[in-house]
Amino acid sequence: MSERLHHLDALRALSMLLILPFHAIVLVGLRGGTNTLEDGILWAIHVFRLPLFFLVAGFFAALVIDARGTREFLRNRAVRIGIPLFVGVVAIVPWITWEIQALTDIPHREDAGGLGAFADPHPAFLWFLWYLVLLYAATLALRRLVNAIAAPGLLSLGGRLLSHWAAPLLLAVPTALFLYRQPTWIPDAPAETFSPRLDLLAYYGLFFLAGWLLLATPGLRERIERRPRQYLIVTGLTLPPALALYLLQSQPGLGTRPIHILALLLFAAATWSLILGLLGVAHRHGAKPSRRIRYWTDASYWIYLSHFPLMAAIALLIAGLAMPDSLRAGILVFATLIVIFPAYGAFVRHTAIGRVLHGPRAREPKPPVRRGLNRRAEAAEHRA
Repeated sequence: MSERLHHLDALRALSMLLILPFHAIVLVGLRGGTNTLEDGILWAIHVFRLPLFFLVAGFFAALVIDARGTREFLRNRAVRIGIPLFVGVVAIVPWITWEIQALTDIPHREDAGGLGAFADPHPAFLWFLWYLVLLYAATLALRRLVNAIAAPGLLSLGGRLLSHWAAPLLLAVPTALFLYRQPTWIPDAPAETFSPRLDLLAYYGLFFLAGWLLLATPGLRERIERRPRQYLIVTGLTLPPALALYLLQSQPGLGTRPIHILALLLFAAATWSLILGLLGVAHRHGAKPSRRIRYWTDASYWIYLSHFPLMAAIALLIAGLAMPDSLRAGILVFATLIVIFPAYGAFVRHTAIGRVLHGPRAREPKPPVRRGLNRRAEAAEHRA
């Protein structure tokens, strides 16, 4: 595959950038809780953001192995994922622990005050990178086993399932099964420990495997991308009742097992239909190269890794100011971006940090000054 898949790059960036409003609302809610609107926004982001990320990650993992081989894949991911994860856990997570504990009266981590935060390693908001490492390892191990047994048959079966018109409904069943232990009907963030939650690892592994199949099965991605409307109709039918059940889950009578299963099935169907529909929408509107979108896609990983300490610090600075929660959340998002987005171009994109995060990037040539402007400038200088 020689052409660059700009729309998949953009979807991966979207899954990264949506963490800003998510974390802004979470930080605002640390002091006074969240209202129904904020809960709905958090839920809507939760429905598709990380499943979309793992699906695209699975696709690009298969792409790198297919193009460069397993050894180069391991080297590439050790740099792109391993180094940021290690640096983040050692240097960034302790700062966040201090900041969150300063924002609330309830200790964020027991016995983690002061320097104790450095003796309490946990993935925090970088947990998804840790799960990605685990999925890489599991996939490489299973890939060798599957290739030795019946790779063509399994690939064909997976491709037929994903390309079926009812794929979101069929895939909702195993997806809901892996979410069965989630009491609030959405997947929790396993951010407090490096011990993996096997049900959540399997949940995200389904989307990772689907992304892998999109590359490994000839023509599968193209067939899915041709019919976004079909998937988005399913989204329109499943998303509203899933959201309603989530917002009303504390009401009497909704804590029964049948309602729990129904809520998970609706959530899972909405997730699959939305991310499959987004593949088609992104291809239709974002397949052509765009310098601006490419710049944002390159910057998105840096924005994700660097945003939380700064956003929490801003939350501390404005904690004593009286304002609506929506305004406070908006300030957190835009004030954070105002700092870290220019910092990407100045200190990251063409430096060693940028080479770690996304590889080398050529500097954009400066646009030439038009000849007519040069002549007018020379004439003005001569008259002076």
